[in-house]
Amino acid sequence: MELVNEDMGDLLAQLLSTLLEIFFEFVLQMLFELAAEALSAVINRGRQSSPAVSMVGLAFAGAAAGLMSVWLFPHRLIGVRAVLPGVSLLLAPMAAGSAMHLLGNRLRRLGRNPSSLATFGGGALFAFSMALIRWWLIGRLIR
Repeated sequence: MELVNEDMGDLLAQLLSTLLEIFFEFVLQMLFELAAEALSAVINRGRQSSPAVSMVGLAFAGAAAGLMSVWLFPHRLIGVRAVLPGVSLLLAPMAAGSAMHLLGNRLRRLGRNPSSLATFGGGALFAFSMALIRWWLIGRLIR
């Protein structure tokens, strides 16, 4: 009798494991589809896309850039320990957002249609995503 219960438990565990694997594969596929759609909305300047979709794409692109930068430079870019740790999470997005806002204005004056990255919000979101990933991963690597 106990052998039957063990076999049923193993069977149930395998079935649950398989179902969870299928579910997570589906969720992962949907996330990649959403990311691809959002990134194509950021890159495609010819047609107007939803601002929310563009912002999701910029956040994904910033996170990917942060991952690549950690891979290329797996250390703090400024060697000195900051008095206020994490201040780059505020300063980098402000500087990048301002620069991208100026670039977007210049492109509009030249008659071009800039992407959503060429706005203060777009530049700041991209830089914040990148800085957040770097801050989190570099902090984990240094400890």
